[in-house]
Amino acid sequence: MKWFFIVINFCIIACHSRIPVCLIDATDILKNATKRLITIKDTGRKITALYDEGWDSLKGGAYLFYPNQLLKSYTFYQNRVAVYMESYDELGYLIGTKGSPMVDRVINELGNDSAYVQVYFFSPMKSYQQLNIKINNNPAVNYTLQRDTVYSDMLSTTFGINTDSLTQINMYSRIKYLDNCGKIEHVLSDSVFLIKDPKNGLSPAPAK
Repeated sequence: MKWFFIVINFCIIACHSRIPVCLIDATDILKNATKRLITIKDTGRKITALYDEGWDSLKGGAYLFYPNQLLKSYTFYQNRVAVYMESYDELGYLIGTKGSPMVDRVINELGNDSAYVQVYFFSPMKSYQQLNIKINNNPAVNYTLQRDTVYSDMLSTTFGINTDSLTQINMYSRIKYLDNCGKIEHVLSDSVFLIKDPKNGLSPAPAK
């Protein structure tokens, strides 16, 4: 069984004045892409939009551009819901964000005794440290992010969980990253609570 989670994170941000300009254009995104992107152009052959291959508004990233091909916005969708967005003005200044750059977490069950977790982070202009994961009362473990091959401009990591003797999973995650434009350090932290049902496998724990 596979579980997708719309991730809600707590983000701690240092106070700062207007973030310096960081230019992101269509050429940069295409050059760094690990797989083909769907490209939309105007009549002048300028790129107006890029989408992750196979993107159909259900899940994946969408880039929109100004006429000068600088990034206007990036949005990551899950089930047609925008879970993360970055918006820029025509000069390249970041003017707004919505959601968390930890855009997705997927938990896949492997039989009755194990599962593996995939976590994805939007990466442009960000330097991430290791992802710290603590499950129940076990010691925390750090995982290094790698360049992802499913989505563009994404880092990801995968780790396994032995669920054989567990009746519940309380998973806490924490990661620091540096905004390379403003040199601001951010801290993301969140938690997921699951129960192991003999019939249905891992399921979200009921709210208390």
